[in-house]
Amino acid sequence: MKKVLIITYYWPPSGGPGVQRVLKFCKYLPKYGWQPVILTVKDGEYPARDETLLSESIDMETHLSDAFSFYSIFNWITGNNSVPTHQLSKSNNDTLFTKFARWIRYNLVIPDGRIGWYSGAVKKGKELLDNQNFDLIFSSGPPHSVHLIGRKLSKVSHVKWVADFRDPWTDRFYYLENPRNCLTTWIDGLLEKKVLNDCNGLITVSTGFESLLNDRLPIKSKSTVIYNGFDQDDFSLKPKERKSPDQIVISHTGSLSMSQNPLGLFESVKDHNDSSSGSKIKIQLVGSVHPNILDTIQQLNIQQYVSILSYQPHQKAIQIIMDSDFIFLVVPNQEKNKGIIPGKIFEYFKCQSEIILIGNKRSEAAVLTKELGYQNIFEINEKFDFNNLTINRSLDQKSTSKFERKNLTGSLAQVFDEINA
Repeated sequence: MKKVLIITYYWPPSGGPGVQRVLKFCKYLPKYGWQPVILTVKDGEYPARDETLLSESIDMETHLSDAFSFYSIFNWITGNNSVPTHQLSKSNNDTLFTKFARWIRYNLVIPDGRIGWYSGAVKKGKELLDNQNFDLIFSSGPPHSVHLIGRKLSKVSHVKWVADFRDPWTDRFYYLENPRNCLTTWIDGLLEKKVLNDCNGLITVSTGFESLLNDRLPIKSKSTVIYNGFDQDDFSLKPKERKSPDQIVISHTGSLSMSQNPLGLFESVKDHNDSSSGSKIKIQLVGSVHPNILDTIQQLNIQQYVSILSYQPHQKAIQIIMDSDFIFLVVPNQEKNKGIIPGKIFEYFKCQSEIILIGNKRSEAAVLTKELGYQNIFEINEKFDFNNLTINRSLDQKSTSKFERKNLTGSLAQVFDEINA
């Protein structure tokens, strides 16, 4: 069996969408003749933790390396236990210190707040490469500092390397919300081009992201689009709970950033609940919610219809969306959002509850949603009538099979085989 060194910052007990992609790749790679060996951070700083995922990685060979965390300094000063996902986005109620800390993060820390892992990861990676025979190196980011680690290890070992971009680098939405100084932008762009130029293969999660990277440096001759997806094993024995006829539940799982404020949806829920004598709509927000969105809920006076839950273990989050009448997701309202496909959309497809997609109607997320037969797609500020939406539609199982993690890993293994040939 061929062996691949997997470099990833997010690994169990990390929770959130970042860990799912690489964890599922590692789960299914052995079925295609590739043994993963994982290099990850020791005591990482995660937006969320999910101890339940440890059971999936317990039998995988995993090596930890030390890191210096810039976020730990921020947490120590502020007294926080962790940095929420939305901390990288400004809000109306930011303190002067928060604004200053964010400025430092964007203008003095390059390429990202995880760069403190670089030295420890390179040292541990060299040890692994010296003691084992690897056929390939694979780095998955963000954080994109993992690609700098992969590049360095590839150069010193002469082992070929594939870089996986789950998000853009210099075109990431955080930088659109928080413009950086010209020198920082130039340096970061230079690092990005070095990675794009030197990797032997490149994976992206959408054609839109592929195009953004190609605008930086021509990469389409060596790039492959492999979507995020869902793991069939996560959906076994999950019957839907019986719903109350007096209440319609609409849910969102995962973080909502400043540019994902679903104003049109909130106003539509308010209009429905204020005017209807029938079923009331309850909104469930599961995960990190940006303060500006909480302000919008207060301003519309719909807080009595909204419940907010902290991050939930992955299986619990799936149960929540399966038990909902509607599930919604939001494409960030910003430039260059055409290629953004929220990773949760594929699990939404699998759970077969009715989906409401909010955001750019010409985005790849909208195109995929329409291809599967969903019709409830609205701009971020567009209002709509819930009485005209369909509840509990049924999908053909074959239409979603191409998004199964096992099949997607087969595509990744094919890329590995071609580069390793």
